[in-house]
Amino acid sequence: MTGRPPTDGTDARLLSGLGQPLLLVLTGTGLLHTTVRSDVYLRYVKEGLRPYLIASGVLLVALGLAGLGAELVRRLRQLPDDCTNERDDQDHGHDQDHGHGHDHRHGHGGSTHVAWLLAVPALTLMFVAPPALGSYTASRDGAAARVEHSAYKDPLPDAPIAPLALEEFIGRSVNGPETLRGHKVRLLGFVSAGKDPDSWYLNRLKLSCCAADARTLRVEVHGAEAPDDDSWVEVTGVWRGDHVAAENPVPTMEVDAVKPVGQPPNPYHDVPPTDG
Repeated sequence: MTGRPPTDGTDARLLSGLGQPLLLVLTGTGLLHTTVRSDVYLRYVKEGLRPYLIASGVLLVALGLAGLGAELVRRLRQLPDDCTNERDDQDHGHDQDHGHGHDHRHGHGGSTHVAWLLAVPALTLMFVAPPALGSYTASRDGAAARVEHSAYKDPLPDAPIAPLALEEFIGRSVNGPETLRGHKVRLLGFVSAGKDPDSWYLNRLKLSCCAADARTLRVEVHGAEAPDDDSWVEVTGVWRGDHVAAENPVPTMEVDAVKPVGQPPNPYHDVPPTDG
């Protein structure tokens, strides 16, 4: 026996002290990456929550760095004590005590390794961000989102084609159908399969707070072949004039033009399509 303390468990002790603050730094960095360096956060929450996400990311990074600093100071102060304890153990031959210490540290290392799994969501946000919700969510949602009973009695602009937000088109079909008759409109949304081969749906998802509470705005489209699911398109056509139930508003539209477009930066912000 050389009396040299065992090296097993050194890595576990290192991780046990640094794991929590490093996880805080990673999580905070992930939040800042999705809100400051990109618009990825718009796939999960409403735009108005951006300041709160930035503040949370800064706070988590600050707490993590403070924890790393405190742990570094603690280790520097502990070095002299560790050297003294090592000499005492060698003098008294406490090899068995070293064995118990090793077992104890190993146990902490196992739990720390499990805790490191919490870093996966943070790394996912930075490198493999999931896409925005799309046709799968729209198809599985039961009733369509109800529209506000707004003042949809005002006539549409006197123009050959009126660009409308999907919610306004649906709202007019329920609360002001006379304003749509005889008017050609243009709508923007993503595609999902219809209830039969001759129709498909143009959708937008409406958030109250975050993607978890998304509700579907949808229009049933006829007169054109269905594009691929989840593709974003602008459709131009007219309201068919069918009755639209207020409790499950899904108006039907006869289209004469379908134009593929890119996904908007904020896929949950329902606005009228714009030229270019």
